[in-house]
Amino acid sequence: MSSPLRKRDIRRQYVHQKLRRRLKIFLVMLAVMSGVSIYDIIIDKISIYLALLAVGMGLCVGYLVGSISKIRWHEEESIVIAKMDRTGIVILILYISFSISRRWIFDHWIHGATLSAFSFSFAAGAIFGRFMTTRIKISKILKERNF
Repeated sequence: MSSPLRKRDIRRQYVHQKLRRRLKIFLVMLAVMSGVSIYDIIIDKISIYLALLAVGMGLCVGYLVGSISKIRWHEEESIVIAKMDRTGIVILILYISFSISRRWIFDHWIHGATLSAFSFSFAAGAIFGRFMTTRIKISKILKERNF
């Protein structure tokens, strides 16, 4: 079994820099969103059960979006890349539309400060789902290539 340092070197060598940067951005966004969600739970803006429901819903959306994204092996450069295609652009437009209208969508059930806390928890779940799906796809491609 290879050491963690070796795995890191393999990722650095065989995963495109833009894709690694995207994963780092996901992690930073996840940390911020999770921090805000935890703070909202602590100050009792939202119940832990409602926050977990939002995270679960977000995870489903994140996995769905992540499963549709195109991550593949680039033969000429011998690296894993993520390609933004029409499907990715449509998903991005839908995600932005959802982000803008989430208050209208969820306002039927949740109101005020709880709605904001619910939205942060939902976003944290979606980002985590997208991050995990991307990591799983990268690992699968690297395993197929025996790295």
